[in-house]
Amino acid sequence: MLDACVCVCVCGLFVFKAPPTPMFDKPWREIDWGNNEALLQELMDYEPQNDEVHHLRVLVYGPVGAGKSSLINSMTSALLGRMAIPAAVNNTQSDEGSFTVQYKTHRIRKGRGKSRGYFPFVFNDIMGLESDKNVGVRAEDLKLAMMGHVKEGYKFNPICSLSPSDHYYNPHPKPDDKVHVLVLLLSANCPETNTSVIQKMKEVRQTARDLGIPQIAIGTHIDDVCDQIEKDIKNVYKSKSLKTKMEMFSNEVGIPLNCIMALKNYSQGEMKNNPDMDTLILTALKHIMDFGDDFIEEMSETANGV
Repeated sequence: MLDACVCVCVCGLFVFKAPPTPMFDKPWREIDWGNNEALLQELMDYEPQNDEVHHLRVLVYGPVGAGKSSLINSMTSALLGRMAIPAAVNNTQSDEGSFTVQYKTHRIRKGRGKSRGYFPFVFNDIMGLESDKNVGVRAEDLKLAMMGHVKEGYKFNPICSLSPSDHYYNPHPKPDDKVHVLVLLLSANCPETNTSVIQKMKEVRQTARDLGIPQIAIGTHIDDVCDQIEKDIKNVYKSKSLKTKMEMFSNEVGIPLNCIMALKNYSQGEMKNNPDMDTLILTALKHIMDFGDDFIEEMSETANGV
């Protein structure tokens, strides 16, 4: 069709050229599709090699609307092989602000009945970052959470940070209370991130860097960025527009491109798991586990004077 082409004048002649394709010929990042059973088994078998750490703690943060609670639900669904909603999600589009207001730890059960146990990692869901300094979670509270000073059930106050005199302040955090991996969640369909929110992200990242906590970023809503991804999730790392978006994320927040993952969260419309969506989710979990395990091992070596 002529309207799908680009007309170029060459030496007085009009030549019709096909428009640039939105896809790379080959994926710029390889994903082991169809290997979910092996990924799942590795995640199930993991045990922190530190007697003081019973589970790997993952702190998920990011702007309001990025899908932090949905990510936790999606990871739980991928691990269990069925739909699960351990984290409450706001489905009312007209509501403003963060739906999550309390510091809560989400543990993922495995097995049923008397054989029921838990996966060896937990997720902390927090209030979202907002541009207004008097709205959303404060960067100072995120820093305290990373160091293990925030107790379960603390209700975030956008006006002031958690005080050492507060009942929810943990004065003597154990290695198990501290965050072992920091995950920044960003929405790929967001045109741009507010400058003040980016500044808050940088403050949090600098604290994590100083504490030695590994960091990764995850881009969600990837099907809204590229029609080809919406048609087939396996096109995720062939999409030129998504790669451009992830490079923009990298430049904005300072996280290397190889530490930025992409996935699609499950929504309330799905009734059963999609194996390819699970592959992206489990792959991200595998990276989280590897990075966190390295940090836990470093904590153990430091404690033992190695």
